[in-house]
Order: sequence, then C-alpha cells, then structure tokens
Amino acid sequence: MPLLEYKNKKPQIDPSAWVSPNATLVGDIKIGPNSVIWPGVFMRAEYAPISIGQYVTIFDGVMMFTRSDKSPIDIGNYTIIETGTCIFGTFMTDYITIGENVLVNERSSIGEGAVIIAESTIASGMIVAERAIMKGNPASVIREQSRNDLLKQKERAEHYTEMFIRMRRKLPNLQPYAITENALLRELITIKERE
Repeated sequence: MPLLEYKNKKPQIDPSAWVSPNATLVGDIKIGPNSVIWPGVFMRAEYAPISIGQYVTIFDGVMMFTRSDKSPIDIGNYTIIETGTCIFGTFMTDYITIGENVLVNERSSIGEGAVIIAESTIASGMIVAERAIMKGNPASVIREQSRNDLLKQKERAEHYTEMFIRMRRKLPNLQPYAITENALLRELITIKERE
C-alpha cells in the first residue's frame, strides 16, 4: 500500500488495523485500532492531520483531503463511511454512518450517532445534531435515531472489523482487496464451519 511521507510526516497505522494494499495514504494520518480501510481509499493530509478512531470502516473509493490548516479531519470510533464519499474537513464523534456518495464540506461537525443518507451534502460549517438522520442537498433532518439504533451501529461497526480479523487469521494468503463483500461472507461461513 502506498504510505507516502509529506512535510516529514508519514501515516501511522495501528498494528490491529487493516489497510488495503490498493489504498493510498499521504502525510499526517493516524489509523486507530481495529479499523479497516478498503481498496481505492485516498487520504491526503496536506495541510492538517487526518485522524481515524477505532473500529472504523472506510469503504472503497472514499476520498479525504485537508485543504486548510483550519480543517483537519477527525473521525470518531465505530463509524462507517460508505463507498464514494468525499470528506474535505470535519469533526465526527462516535457511532456515525455516512452513506454512499456523500459530500462532507469543511468546518462541519457531525454529532454522535448521526446518519447521513446516500447522495447527501453536508454544507461547509454545518453542525449535525446527535442521532439526527440527514438527507438532501444541503442535508436537513428527516428524523432522529433512538438509543437502541446507536447500539446497533456499534455492533455493525464491530462486525466489519471482526470479518477482517478472522480472515487474516484463518486465510493468511487470501488477498481481501481482490474479492467482493459477498465472497468474503462466503469465506467466513466456511471458516465458521471448520471451527
């Protein structure tokens, strides 16, 4: 995987995290414990740091850029960021789901347990309340999540990490970046049957 130094700072990846060989990370980036970075992810910490918490899954094709020293990217724990999302500078707390092809603009803040529906845009400077479900361009609140929904988000985030931990342990020669999620699930079922 390309881990590129920029301004004397190089990505730091926790040993328990998994970063696809097809992802590119540039500059002052920290990937926390048990986080998973899928193929085609591109992170560029050019002007400010990018920090990823624990049990975070960032799916394929996600892009993150810091375009200003006032706009770092800080992703909290148990967060899932789905395919094709672009993040330019934000602070996210924990248990957040960002749907496919979402645009998150600079200086935004996303509260605990919020869900951003696919194809939505978080405007520059927008503050998203805790547990809000947001949709649209610009995004607005359509309803609120329950506390129980928040716990399900934690379980879902842990599930994605556990898939990769099992795969790495049981199938050391498998190249996870070369298979689909369905194929991965089939492999995991096979592993369970062997145990």
